[in-house]
Amino acid sequence: MSNQSLGNRVQAALTEAVNARVLPDDVQMTAEKLLARLQKPVRLALLGLPQSGKSTVLNLLVGSDLLPEGLSLPSLQLTHGEVATATCTLPDGSKQTVEGADPEAIAALSPVFVDMHLPLPALGKISVLEVVAPDDITAQQKASQWAAKRSDIALWCTQSFTATEQQIWSPMPDVIKDHALLMVTKADVLDDQGALAATLDHLRNTAQDEFNQVLPIATLSALAARLPDGTVNKDKMRGSGGSALISAVLKQVEMGRQSAVDQADILLAQHASLLAQDAAPEAEPEPEPETPPQPPAPEPAANPVAVAPTPPEPETAPGAATPAQPSAAVARLRAIAERKAQEAAGPAPEPQTEPEAAPAPVQPVEEASASLTAAPMPTPVSPATRAAYEHVIARLAAQADALKAALAESGASEVIALTVDEVQWVTDYLNDNGDDMDPSIQRARDTAFDAADLVQLMQMEKRDSAALEAVGLMLQIKQELQADLAA
Repeated sequence: MSNQSLGNRVQAALTEAVNARVLPDDVQMTAEKLLARLQKPVRLALLGLPQSGKSTVLNLLVGSDLLPEGLSLPSLQLTHGEVATATCTLPDGSKQTVEGADPEAIAALSPVFVDMHLPLPALGKISVLEVVAPDDITAQQKASQWAAKRSDIALWCTQSFTATEQQIWSPMPDVIKDHALLMVTKADVLDDQGALAATLDHLRNTAQDEFNQVLPIATLSALAARLPDGTVNKDKMRGSGGSALISAVLKQVEMGRQSAVDQADILLAQHASLLAQDAAPEAEPEPEPETPPQPPAPEPAANPVAVAPTPPEPETAPGAATPAQPSAAVARLRAIAERKAQEAAGPAPEPQTEPEAAPAPVQPVEEASASLTAAPMPTPVSPATRAAYEHVIARLAAQADALKAALAESGASEVIALTVDEVQWVTDYLNDNGDDMDPSIQRARDTAFDAADLVQLMQMEKRDSAALEAVGLMLQIKQELQADLAA
């Protein structure tokens, strides 16, 4: 069964379970969050200093020359809609709709925030939040932190990632850093100056722990690769770095969806007995004529929300790359791990890397489209690492089926104990196997080590959702290895 058909089956089953409302309250909440993640596009934020090339990257991602060069617009969010409209929030807090979402008409209103709905195919996969803030450290930090709460993937656009930019980016949450791309825009200009190779080497050494990838892109060349007939000049798109960018974004999109699919599949298996009882026909109750029916309790009135003159918050969906709400034990572990990393590194703090969200193989894409559809740029792992990964993936796939069955038949404590043993085995195996010179094996070892610490803390908890989180961590390791093999 393909990942897509499995995802559709799990989503349909999860929808039925959520609507039945027979799950325990905390599990019902988790199920609703997972369903929201499966139903909504992954949220992507474009960040960076003014004139860093964010708008041009936005045009490339959505496959349309949406934002003309030189036009001054505030922060804006793009989501899919059947009809092009823009809701502009004005400085006094009022809102005005611009039919057709014409950028010139929007700019004439001098809004502080713009929410665009556009019938663009790319927006079926992602929503895009472009953040515009003054060239000031404090303003940029506030804007970036604001965006981090509303995003699953982040792209920081830059030409050199200066010390000022590093200061702005450093406080960003680890969950965003794990799914962030450092985009070196105007790569063609750097190449003409003979500085591109040195710049990339420097950034990959200094920023490798702050971003998932460092990617160069000549954005104007990538846009020019889209031909008037709707096709794409593949060589030009690949040479510009556009293919690598689109492939990286697609990979993050699929990672987020697969993570939610796996967690939902486990949740459904864990509570299969409750769902089966709900599906069974109920016996008709005996009539009780002497007890008059009680009128339903009135629904509580919704609290009105005042409109502030500041940019409105886009609708918040659970992060594509974030598991269900982390437990107190997980939060404690993260704090301890961060402190240990800082102590080991001395004065310069080392950012703590959380386990990556569950990767999944990227679906084949057609390069004939102008956005989010470029062939991946392969960076294969070494043969020794590949052999180690394939062995671990095969074992985890078999163990995942066994654990899903145990979730339906046993208590949470037994499932977590089994998961602790399995994750520890993975940690030991990866430490003893693979190519030590291969950077991907070190990432996998770090992920497995972090997961081993997390599940050991989860073992102290008695919640059913802790078992779900524990098995989810094990699946994250498997899917990260699958993503490396598919790269």
